[in-house]
Formats: sequence, structure tokens, C-alpha cells
Amino acid sequence: MPSAPRVAAHLILGAREEPFLGSLLASLEGVAGCVIVNDNGTGDSVHEEALAQSGFAQSGRLFVDRTPFADFATARNVCLRLHAEHDAGDWVAFVDADEVHGALAQTVAANLDEVPDSCDFVDGYTWHFFPTPGWYLSIERRMSFFRFRPGVRWMKPVHEQLEGLSGGRVALPYVYGHYGHVFTARRAAEKGRLYSSLGAPGDVVAEDRLDDIDPDAYYANAWSRALPFRGEHPVCARGEVRRLSTEMAAQYARSDELVRRDQRPLQVRLRNRLWEANYAMRWRGRALDRLARRLCRTP
Repeated sequence: MPSAPRVAAHLILGAREEPFLGSLLASLEGVAGCVIVNDNGTGDSVHEEALAQSGFAQSGRLFVDRTPFADFATARNVCLRLHAEHDAGDWVAFVDADEVHGALAQTVAANLDEVPDSCDFVDGYTWHFFPTPGWYLSIERRMSFFRFRPGVRWMKPVHEQLEGLSGGRVALPYVYGHYGHVFTARRAAEKGRLYSSLGAPGDVVAEDRLDDIDPDAYYANAWSRALPFRGEHPVCARGEVRRLSTEMAAQYARSDELVRRDQRPLQVRLRNRLWEANYAMRWRGRALDRLARRLCRTP
């Protein structure tokens, strides 16, 4: 029997805390053989404890670089360099610190040798939770794995793009969690300021106004678009979801109130029902693809 393909997860971390980091790392057990991290915050790392407590660190499968942040492509290229230096495998699991995988990711990783040479990308889908873990704004297709080949590079300082791979891609009937918008409005505004500083378009909140953000107004255009989450959170995310639901109970209750207020009109509720159905068909329909089914099949 041929051995399963080797997979390394690539992760970049900045200066701010990432509450779901421990959950992410736990969800990568059985998916990646090692995790390669560019921890690019200045000074002492706020992630040191979460990284050290991971099974990857405790078994010598965690590789961390502290190269300072210049832009997102540069940070991700640090991970590519370390991947080559450690001969870390044929595939990369593309992950962010506010994402958490489900159990199916282990099956997909074990089946990557089923992907033909003409295909370089394996995509899943993510729930974009907002404004609490009980609601989501969309389910979006997301690059989950890509081949590691000589010459592959990340380009563009923000909303970075991968170059050096010309093969096709397959999308899976697999959806996992993205929790980047279940925190404070200030956190979202700070992220917007960083992206803007790197050239991303869009309005930004002035630095001297960050302490005065009114979440009701800041998210005014989004309350009516939140969709009820009817599934189950990935197992590795549930502890952090419970903790946040207690710690942020007042904010979450206010968010629920605003969502339900803005969704009282019948036409809004009907529109959202159509969106729910469309998102569900979009990712579940990938089961019609033969290769996608093979990748999701338990050996």
C-alpha cells in the first residue's frame, strides 16, 4: 500500500491574540504532519502559549519563524521557504488562525494521492459566522490544499494570490468554520485599517475613533443579511464557542436583537431563505463530482 501524501499546514500570525488558534491546531491533527508558522508580531509573541500547548509543538512537528511583517505575501512566502528547507511534503494545507476544520479534513488529507497530476488545488467551503457563532453571512468556496512545487510563490501585499501552479482544482462537499467576525467591531475595524494600509480599497475607521465605534451603526448594512446557523460547529471549535458565548453574552444578545429586528419584514425573511437554500446547494452539490466523492470517502 502506498503511504498517504505528506501535508504541511502553513499559518501566519500577527500581533493580536487569536482565540481560535488552539482550536485550529487541534483540528489539524491527522490532517497535517507538521505546522509551519510565520509569527510576525513584534516583541514577545502573544501566541507562544497556544503554540507550545499544541500536539505539534510537543511532538517536534511545529516550525516557527519570527520574520517581521511586511505584507501578507511576504509572510506566506516565509512559510514556503521553511517548507522547502524541512522537505515538508507534497501538499500544503492553507489555514488561518480564525478557522477550524471538521473531521472530514483528515479523510481528505489521507486521500490526496487520488488527485491527478493535472489538478493542483483542492477547495472546501467555509461558514462565515457573524455576528455570533449562531449566525453566518455566507458559505464561500475556499482553497484548502494546494500542491507544493518548486517555484510556487505568493504575490500581492493583501488579498494575496498564489503563482506558479497552473493545474486545475476540485471543490469538495465539505464546509468548515470561519470565526473571524464573532468578536468586537473594533477588532474588525483594526483589520480594515491594516488591509487599507497595504492597498485594499474601502472605508476605514480613523485610529482616534476606534474606541468610539458603535457596533449597531458599524454593522448596520449586515444585520438583515445574517442567516441562522442550523448545523454543528466543528468539534475542536465547540469549547471556544462556549467560552465566547459566556464572555460576550451581552454583545451577542444585542446582536441577536438587531438581527431579528431587521429581519421582521416578510420579504427579508423570504430572501434569506432563498440565500440559505442557494448556499446549501452550492456546497452539497459538489458531491456530484466523482473526484470529490473519492476524496471524501473513508478508506
